[in-house]
Amino acid sequence: MTTRRTILQGTASLIAPVDFDLGTQFEFKGTESPFGILISEYRHMVAQLDSIMAERNRVEADASARYKPFKDCPELAAVEENESAWFAAEKKLIQLGARTRAGTIEEVTQKLILWRLTDHDARHFDNPFDMLAFAAYRDLLLMTGLTSLTPKADEKCLATIWNDRAFHYDDDNDEDDCSDDDDEYEY
Repeated sequence: MTTRRTILQGTASLIAPVDFDLGTQFEFKGTESPFGILISEYRHMVAQLDSIMAERNRVEADASARYKPFKDCPELAAVEENESAWFAAEKKLIQLGARTRAGTIEEVTQKLILWRLTDHDARHFDNPFDMLAFAAYRDLLLMTGLTSLTPKADEKCLATIWNDRAFHYDDDNDEDDCSDDDDEYEY
């Protein structure tokens, strides 16, 4: 089983290119497990991404106000470099979580909590079979007494599971059968 030290060393090396500070730990039951550590680190990374996106918005607004093309904006290039580094670090963190074997049911649950956190489109399913993985995640939450860190998105997904019209494709409809129109169904 992967040790706490290995996870921390691996996580720290993931984000070194953009100098993210991993010193802040979030309160989360199970932070001693490898997955608890990854959950805490990912939540910290999301705060960093929020800062990067705020900087992008500021730089784009400044460039627009000066009627300066974005391609001629070195500040925007620096922000895009930070974004790219962040997404590369996210991929490595996800790989580290996927490659780390869970030793207990609680760790399996924490791995699935990490899955939900890293799913940027967590409020609905891309495919009907995604409902099975989500249902297993919810079952493990209930069995272990752990709490979801994505409760609003989870509620929308539960509504989809109980919606008999979800993923219902009307044969008379000439539109693309695989369209994902949020207005079509109430989530």
